[in-house]
Formats: sequence, C-alpha cells, structure tokens
Amino acid sequence: MRALPLRTKAIALFTAIALAPVAAAVALLADVNRRAVRTSEEGLQAAVLSEVASASIQRVRDVESDAVAAAAIFGHAAAGAIRDEDAVASVRALVATRALIDAVRLEVPDAGISTVIRKAATGADVPEAPPALRGLADERGVGFGVVGPARGLLVARVRPPGEAAGAAPPSPRGPAGYVVAPVALDALERDLAAIAGRRFGGRDVRLLIAGHDRRAIAAFGVPGAAPGSDVSALPLWGKLPPGAVWTDRISVLGPHDEGGQRMIGAIETLPDLGWAVAIWRPEPVAFAALDEMRRRGVAVGAGALLLALVLAIVTARHVTRPILRLVAQARLIGARRWREIALGDARPARRDEIGELTTSLRRMAEDLEQGEADIAREAKLRGDLGRFMDRAVVDAIVRGEHPLALGGKRAAVSVLFADVVGFTPLAESRDPERMVALLNELFSMLTEIVFRHGGTVDKFIGDCVMAVWGAPLPQPDHARRALAAAEDMMRFLETANEEWRERYDVEIRLGVGVNSGEAIVGNIGSDKRMEYTVIGDVVNVASRLEAIAAPNQVLVSEATQRLAGGAFPLRALGERNLTGRKTTTAVYTLDPD
Repeated sequence: MRALPLRTKAIALFTAIALAPVAAAVALLADVNRRAVRTSEEGLQAAVLSEVASASIQRVRDVESDAVAAAAIFGHAAAGAIRDEDAVASVRALVATRALIDAVRLEVPDAGISTVIRKAATGADVPEAPPALRGLADERGVGFGVVGPARGLLVARVRPPGEAAGAAPPSPRGPAGYVVAPVALDALERDLAAIAGRRFGGRDVRLLIAGHDRRAIAAFGVPGAAPGSDVSALPLWGKLPPGAVWTDRISVLGPHDEGGQRMIGAIETLPDLGWAVAIWRPEPVAFAALDEMRRRGVAVGAGALLLALVLAIVTARHVTRPILRLVAQARLIGARRWREIALGDARPARRDEIGELTTSLRRMAEDLEQGEADIAREAKLRGDLGRFMDRAVVDAIVRGEHPLALGGKRAAVSVLFADVVGFTPLAESRDPERMVALLNELFSMLTEIVFRHGGTVDKFIGDCVMAVWGAPLPQPDHARRALAAAEDMMRFLETANEEWRERYDVEIRLGVGVNSGEAIVGNIGSDKRMEYTVIGDVVNVASRLEAIAAPNQVLVSEATQRLAGGAFPLRALGERNLTGRKTTTAVYTLDPD
C-alpha cells in the first residue's frame, strides 16, 4: 500500500500538535472540575449533616438542661436544704417559663412517689420512665430514649448536693429519685424541611434521622419513612462497616444504588443519642454542572479542530520541503555512523529554524557518540568495582566524590546501634525461616527510618543495625537526626508489634545506643577488598550504650545530649561503667513523648 505523502502527514501532525494542548486542557479542566464538583458536593453534604446533627442534639440538650435543673431542685429538697412544697413550686415555675416542655414527672419508685408537675391550665401528661432509662440515669446522671413515633423521654436522676455522678443507687441520704421530661421529636421533621429548602430548594434530596434500631425518627423526601417506621431496608446502610455500633463515632460518604438510580450520600452517627443522620441525592442532580461543562468542552474542541486544520495546511507547505533533506542525517544518527555525520557541512545552508535544526542534529550526534563512550567506560568501571565494593561507595567513586584508595579522614558524626533484645532465645524456639522473614521486615523499616532522617546504614551485625549521620556528607545537625531516628524506631515498634504478635507470636524489643564525636570515615580494608565505614571510640561507646540498654530504651551519651541542645526529652541516668573504658560515662535516656 502506498505511503501517505509527507505533506499529508505534516498536516496531520501539525493538526495533532495544535489540537493536543486544547484537548489536554479540556480534559484536564473536566477532571479538575469533576473533582471540584465532587469535593463541593461532599463538603455540602458534610455541612448539612453537621447542621442536622446540631439541630437533633440541641433539641435533646435543651430539654435535658431543664430536666437536670428540676432534678437539682429536688436534690436540694432531698438533702433538707429546702422544703418539699417549695421545691415543687420552684419546678412548676421553671416549667411555666419553658417552651419545650409542658410538664415533668417526679418519680421515687422505692417510696411510691410518682407525680406530674405541669403548666397551669394544661392537661399535659408525662409517661413513667422505663426501667432501662432509669438505669442509664443512675449510671450517667441522665438517660434518653425514643419511646414512640416522634416521642422521646429524658430521665434525670435526683442527686442530693455532694453526690457524685455515677454513684451507685440508692443514695445514702434516701431512695433514688428521677425527673422525667418528654421530648417532642416531631419538630425535627420541620427542621429537616427547613434545611432542605434552604440548602437545596426543597427538591431532589433525602434527609433521614434514624435510631439505633433503624426506625425513622424524622425524615424529608424519603418515601414511606414516617416516624417510627422501619427503614433498615434502605440501600444506603450498606455503606456502613459491618457490625457498626451507632454509639461509636462513624462518618462515611460515597455512592450507592437505589431503585436503579445512582445516588451520592453520607451517613454520620450521633454517639450521645445512639442515632444516625443521613443525606443522599441522585448523582445526575448533584453533578449537573459536569454535563454543562462537557457540552462546552465539545464546542471548544470543535472550534479548535477547525483552526488547527487551517494552521496545519499553511505550516506544512513551508516545512515539508527542507524536512526531507534532514531525513538522511537522521538515518545516519540511527545507524550510529558517527564519522559520516561529522563529515557533513560545518555551516547549514539555511539560517532559519531548519538550519538550526540541522546544526542541532549534528551536535546531537556528537553528544550521543561521546555519551555512549562515557556510558561504556562507566559500565566497565562499575562492573570492575562492584565485585569487591559496596554499591553506594561505587556510585560515589564513579561520581568522583571519593578516591579509589585506602584511607580515611576525620569527621564529626553520630553513630546509632539498634539491637533486638533477647533475640537468641526467640530464634531457638521458633522456625528459622519465620525468624528470618521477621528480621527482614524489621531491618527494612529501620533502614527506611535511617534514610528518612538522612542517615547511612553502615552494616548489619546479626540482629543489630549500625547507622551513621554526618558521613559521607557533613551534617551539622547529625545528633538531632540520630535521636529523631531513634524516636521513630520506638514509635514503629509500638504499631508493628501488634501485627507481629498475630503473625509470628513474638514481640520485638530494641535496645538503642547513640553517641556523637569525631571518627575516621573512609575506605577500610585491603587493596583486594575494602569497605566504606566509620571507626573510632565514638563507635565503641555507641555499641556499649546499646549493650546496656533495657528493652525499648534509648541510651544517649553526654556528647550527643549537648549537641541535641534540649530538642529532645533526655533524662540523666548518672555515670555508668562501660566495658573496655577506664573512666565512667555520663548516660542519658530518651524518654518517650
């Protein structure tokens, strides 16, 4: 099949080049707007849930404050501070000034007292408190529950002055008493309707407040969700984690299907009440702005395509002719025929962009030739050195940062030793393969922590790791970096041990020693085999500190403590005798945060 003419290809190419940024911009804007719309919808739903939750809790809290106030009055009467008649009169005056309650009931079950105190000229009644709510009031001071459709009941325990919340009933001063107040929940439906109207114009939104038994307390826009009705079959509950308890703080957001329609919604629990509030809307409604944006994107793309075609036809006429002359040089570059390319004209025939392209191609060929030679030399050097030197040191040698010779130089460093305490007994009593897997996991994370704080893992010695800061590159804050790494190691163990206890039936404990000072850093060994490492008394002291460290303890020398400058909670342990040292050493411990 005959190939397309170069001009046709050029037109297609320039059209694509001109159109690609527009298409990318439209796609990027669509993605950005999609995420922005989704984020906005999530923020809106979260704000609505917060508003619904506040309205629900506030309605209960308002009644609770009145019931607690009445209970306090009766508590003073129970303590003999005021007369019973005065207490009843005070509570009646309190009820008369409250809009949310028309009556309260005073109950003293052990004394056979149960009387209703109501506003004047009202026949309001208050049901007796169920034993379960009295039990909650004994335990917490206040108990609340839903006792019927749109009806709640709040029970406050009467406590004489000085009796602590949670004291076991009955009080030594007399039998336990309770103030019972009704909570009208039908107003919550009006609150939901007001919120839906203000936020969404009252359309295309569903709001629901449900109790722990998944019966509706109040709803807006939810078919069949009358107060007291069973709403457990609603699909949105599927977003909750299995076994979710509504007395725990839970907040979930995401899509679900309802009757073949895609919904986006959120659920939040109210642990104090054992309720959940929910909101959900059809995705097409929530993301309606995205459809409008897509239509505009298509219109912009069509206009850009027409403009790109015109520009491509004009541009192709001026570019295709000299392009053919560059094909031969490109083929020479592809064949790596460097000498033939170098024999071309030193100056381009054209002085425009095509001429510059010709010169650039020639220079590129020269650079490629030199680059390939350099890569070949470097690969040979790495191959030779990699047989007897550490990879990190090989990289530094190739970059010219370290000489390829034995010797070292003095440097201010901090050295950390971290050893698994009691690993030998653990290894003897368990499968070796599992212990190796455990050590690999431990050392992988310790290495990551060292790297995260700019350190170098010098070596692994059995179940011990040695790390260095301040070499090969100087670090003025090497002591602080080492202590920060030690802190992270201890924090890592707190979480990792939970998993290891389940998987390996072991708990890993580390002893850590940190010391700072001058050391010799460089290539140590022989001409046949050398290793980049750190040697000196600073290393020995760090190792001795690790050896005497208790499980999950970080011991720090006085030198490191001075360099840290009070940035870490270091506590002095006094002078200690370290193996191999004639004088005592001042030792500090790094206390946990």
